[in-house]
Parts: sequence; structure tokens; C-alpha cells
Amino acid sequence: MFKTLLEQWKANQEQKRAIAAERWEQEKHWREEDRQENRAREAAERERNEEETARSEETYRTIYRAHLRVMRKAVTISYVSLTCHEDTWTFLARRAFGTWSPEWLTSVSESELPSPSKPAGFTKDPNLTPGRITKQDNGMQTIEVSGDNLVTILERLWEGAYSRNPYKALTDLDPNRSACGPLHTRISDWLEDLEPGTASKPGHALVLDERTEGAAD
Repeated sequence: MFKTLLEQWKANQEQKRAIAAERWEQEKHWREEDRQENRAREAAERERNEEETARSEETYRTIYRAHLRVMRKAVTISYVSLTCHEDTWTFLARRAFGTWSPEWLTSVSESELPSPSKPAGFTKDPNLTPGRITKQDNGMQTIEVSGDNLVTILERLWEGAYSRNPYKALTDLDPNRSACGPLHTRISDWLEDLEPGTASKPGHALVLDERTEGAAD
């Protein structure tokens, strides 16, 4: 009787060990399948990220090549009679030259003319002498901008809209920064369609505010 019970107990223990071993093998198999699935998922995710990064880089290079093409066109221009609202020009001038006040008719106001103890404060002097800014009664104004200044304006608009420099992005607190992209596109499209000037008519005219009656490029 005792021997029979002992044999039965041993058989039960052996069966439990066999079941435990089978369960362990099954769990190892499942874990290996999970690892393979995770590796496949991670590989697919890396591939998607690499593809997205490659597409993003190619898009950026394409946009930047177009920007450089426009810059090469801008640098050949003698001047542009730029018509826009004074708020738009103030925004452009502050980004391009570092400082500007809406009431100014020259590069610096008479009350803030530079002196040895009081510099003008421009990061780049636009050199807008008397006669190059004509104000109108409706808040619009026309500014004769040199090709050199136009290049600076485009470069600052590009930085505001597309720069990948995180320091510039974090320190750019201009609430109207979102206007950089549309303005850059507006000027770029105009430049790409621009016909070369002549010796008798070296300048060009650009109207930024489409609401202006009779506006034409």
C-alpha cells in the first residue's frame, strides 16, 4: 500500500515537472516571438523615421535651393519701389535692420539722429535717405529699397520662417513672426517672374498689400 502511494506520488511529481518544463518551453517560445515582433516593429519604425527624415531633408534642400535662386535674382536688382502698409514695412524693417519706427521717413528719425554717444542702433543701416519713402493718407507708403536691402529682407524673412537654428527660434519673440513665411513667398514669387530691367528703367515696383486699389506688380 505504501509502495503504491509512493510510486503514485513520484508519478505525480514527474508529471508536474513535465508540465512545468513544457510550460517553460512554451513561455520561452512566446517571449522569443514577442522579441522578434518587437524587433520587427522597431526596425519598421526606424525605417519610417529614416524615410520621413530623408523626405524632410529633401524638401528643405529643395526649398533652400529655391531661396538661393531668388537671392541671386534679388542681388542683381538696382532698386524696388515697394508699396505696402506702414505696419508691414515696420515689421520688415525691424527684422532686416534691427530698428524702425512707423513715423520715420529716413533711416533714423530727426529726434534720434546718431551721435558719438548715441548710435542709430541698426544691425544693418538701410540707408533710406530723404525722398526714398513716400507716405500716403490711407496708411500705405512706398519705399525705394535697394537690391542689397532686398537681399537682407529676404534673408531675415527666411530665417524667421524656415530657420533650423533652435537658439534663434527660442529668442525670436516677435508675435508677428508667422508673417515671415507668407511675405517671403510673396516676394520670392514676384522675383521669379520678374523680367530683367533696362538702363532706361533700372527699377521695379512691387505691391505687397493686395487690397490696394489697382495694385499691380
